[in-house]
Amino acid sequence: MDKLKSIGKYILNFVIIIAIGSLALYLTVGKEIGSVFEALKTAKPLYLLIMAAVMLAYYLIDAFILFIICRARGYKLKLRQAFVTNMTGVLFSDLTPSATGGQFAQVYVFRHQGIHAGQASGILAIVFITYQIVIIAYATIAMLLNASTIFRNGQSTLIAVIGLVVNVVITGGIFLATRSAKVHDFLIVKCIGFLAKIKIVKDYEKVSADVSNSFKEFRDESAALFSRRKLFIEVCLCHALKLTLLYTLPFFAARSLGAQIGIAYPPKFISLVGIADLPKFISLAAAISLFNTFMPLPGASGGSEASFVMLFGFLGKTAASTAMLIWRVFSFYLGLLVSLVTVAVSKDTKGGGGIVKAAEGGEESDSGPDQD
Repeated sequence: MDKLKSIGKYILNFVIIIAIGSLALYLTVGKEIGSVFEALKTAKPLYLLIMAAVMLAYYLIDAFILFIICRARGYKLKLRQAFVTNMTGVLFSDLTPSATGGQFAQVYVFRHQGIHAGQASGILAIVFITYQIVIIAYATIAMLLNASTIFRNGQSTLIAVIGLVVNVVITGGIFLATRSAKVHDFLIVKCIGFLAKIKIVKDYEKVSADVSNSFKEFRDESAALFSRRKLFIEVCLCHALKLTLLYTLPFFAARSLGAQIGIAYPPKFISLVGIADLPKFISLAAAISLFNTFMPLPGASGGSEASFVMLFGFLGKTAASTAMLIWRVFSFYLGLLVSLVTVAVSKDTKGGGGIVKAAEGGEESDSGPDQD
């Protein structure tokens, strides 16, 4: 019965994603929805294939990050197994609010691959630490280099500022909580205590203990990571590469439609989207990514669609909405489909993926992972 309830919850979340996404599309496009679907028919297949290849490379790099961290910690994980673990995280992150289910599912798969739950949590903590550092630094640099584009109006400025502030506050808060007893006590005693009083948190003692353990794990893993510079740099470079690939998707979506760049509102078109516009598209995509990171709805549904149409409004209402549909299909729904198939067919998610044994002597040195 519990399993059926769990499946029902994920199905409900998927329905919510579709419903909110459809509503966001209708609200942003309105009566021009017919024009959007007509524009979709004109999309050039070459650019759609490029977008599919970009997303495949994105997921492979994500898997490679897990691979090199596991190898550095002495686990003989195969790249195929890392891909399965990563796509499991993609699936459950997409189907749960604020992507909260991804790491729990990955720990479950890691256990079937022979990695203890505590070690698995440590590996994922490294991924989170490095990802947050890179996404904040990347978006800040991209937005500063393209300030005239990002801060051209109140809407785009608000999206960029909210996304940056939320990410910096949450990430900074976690680091402070792991290093400052006062911040730690404030979060545990005051914040969780308040949530317990208003009945959001039901078991104060259990939640407090879980949060304290998470902070300790985060502190230990971050200290170990920063002491291993080679691994830290390798993982950060991988994150930067995969984010660059992800942020090119709006550009290829616009190119597939032969969209034009417009100025003023309504747009006065001045040129076709070209390679010189790629930095502008990357900076805007970075702002959207920051804004959507901690969106409470499954798949950041609604916020993703609305923020895209607002920031890329210079393409014109129809072109921006059509590009948004194409972008969303490849940046979200393609991953959902690939992850669903991967989880369904892989033995690793069912306890039959084989055991990954730690190398003798514990963790490997920074000389790099074994290549076998």
